[in-house]
Amino acid sequence: MVFAGAVQAQQQPRVLTPDEQAFARLPQDVQGLLSGLPAREALQKYDYARQNLIALGMPSPSPERLRAQVEAVLVPRYAAVQSHSAGATTFPALSPLVPSISFEYR
Repeated sequence: MVFAGAVQAQQQPRVLTPDEQAFARLPQDVQGLLSGLPAREALQKYDYARQNLIALGMPSPSPERLRAQVEAVLVPRYAAVQSHSAGATTFPALSPLVPSISFEYR
C-alpha cells in the first residue's frame, strides 16, 4: 500500500508557480543569464533592467541591449564610476553640515 501511494505521488505532474511560468516566457538567452537565481528574484532583476532602459529613454530595446542591461544588473561595474573628491585638506570643508554662507553675514 505504501509503495502504491509513493508511485502515485510521483506520477502527478508538478504545477509551475506563476513566477516560474513568467520566467519560462523570457527569451532563452536571458533565461540562461538568470538561470542561477530563483524565479522570483530573476524576474525582479529582469524588471529592474527593463526599468533602467526605460529611464535611459529606450522603452523598446533591442534583444542585445536588453541582454547587456541584464548582465549589467547581475554584475554591476562599480569600478567604472569615477569618484571626484575635493580631498580631505580643502578649506573650507565641503560638508552638507557647513552652511553655504559664512558665519560673519548672519
